[in-house]
Amino acid sequence: MFNKIRVFSVSLFMLCAAISAQADSLPAASVHALDSMAPAGRWATRIELRVNSYDKWYDNNGDRQGFNAAYDGLNLDGAVFPALALLGPSATLGASSLHTKAELEAAQIILAYGLSEDLTAGLILPFVKTRTHVDFSVAGGNTGFNPAFNPGLPMSPTNFPFAPVGGGAAAPLGTAGVKQLISDPVFGYGYAPVADNETSGLSDSTAGILWRCFKDQQSSALLGVGMRFGIAKGDNPDSLVDIPIGDGSNDIRLRLEYFRDLGNDFDLHLLAENFTQLADHADMRVAQSGQLLAPASSKERLRRNLGDYQEYDIELGHRWDDWRASVTGHLYTKAADRYTSDLGADTSALEANTKVRADQWRASISWSGVNAWQQKKIPLPLIVKLEMQDTYGGRNFPKVRDFYLQLTSFF
Repeated sequence: MFNKIRVFSVSLFMLCAAISAQADSLPAASVHALDSMAPAGRWATRIELRVNSYDKWYDNNGDRQGFNAAYDGLNLDGAVFPALALLGPSATLGASSLHTKAELEAAQIILAYGLSEDLTAGLILPFVKTRTHVDFSVAGGNTGFNPAFNPGLPMSPTNFPFAPVGGGAAAPLGTAGVKQLISDPVFGYGYAPVADNETSGLSDSTAGILWRCFKDQQSSALLGVGMRFGIAKGDNPDSLVDIPIGDGSNDIRLRLEYFRDLGNDFDLHLLAENFTQLADHADMRVAQSGQLLAPASSKERLRRNLGDYQEYDIELGHRWDDWRASVTGHLYTKAADRYTSDLGADTSALEANTKVRADQWRASISWSGVNAWQQKKIPLPLIVKLEMQDTYGGRNFPKVRDFYLQLTSFF
């Protein structure tokens, strides 16, 4: 399905470019598609392809560790599975080993129309696919399944699912047994199997307006406002390994951009954007403080208020002929999430470690065919941009490197 989306995206782009009209004079920022404005009375389209992968994470203290490190090297005793406490403090299912790698592919389509020279209306449609690769195993342990356990009867001290090895159990649970314990509803957890996972579809989409509120020969400023619609399916409370393609919340976006020609073929591009995430409701498992695995019985519909977040760019570019190279400092910050239970459940575990920061830098190179198109040297006004973004610090954020390809044209 995702390959079909990418084929459709490129086909749409080529169709739009193929019916391009005669060129008009463009502002300097538009030659390399920096200001996101469409020419008056014309459509513009941008296709952005993005890929990344990561297996490291910046924790709440900003220290780098393995992704899902909280589940790696863990002694699976009564602190993790409270039922084991009945067998004594030494009862354990073994030590866990977990390595998780996440991958993302995204194809974003931006369609915009120039209502006037200084006003553009647009739509952003992101198609996303995430994959999670999981390598999970359990070694050691002195506790196994009790062969006398009857899953058709309530769990009790006389009908108990576990037994010491040599005292009823023939062998420790091992990897397969722990996976069964986590996924079989009989044991109260009922999670999806701990295995590789893939999620794809249309993510949260935006409709909005850009207004060029200031311009002179050297600079211009844009103010944008938009609504992002939470149409993506959010995090699955019954999966430990899925990575959602969006958070599914409705957001109000407010954007401010500034472009300035510094002379000698250098330019400055500044961006600040705020996302106000509107309160809604979501089905969640409510883990108790210190509890790694919340039972299925803890699931309820909570009032959710995801933290607002901001993004800031400072970009310095240099142009020569039809080329432009740039370096950018990027900052992403997000406030903590808030949940409220109508049943009075303690939601602090869900709110923990949800305040986010990412320190990133980008390097890009772009080629603009606008001048060549105006001179009728090429059949379409094509702007091509390659970009790499790297995360060098953060908090509750992956250590990730993104690669982008952007194709922009107007017609």
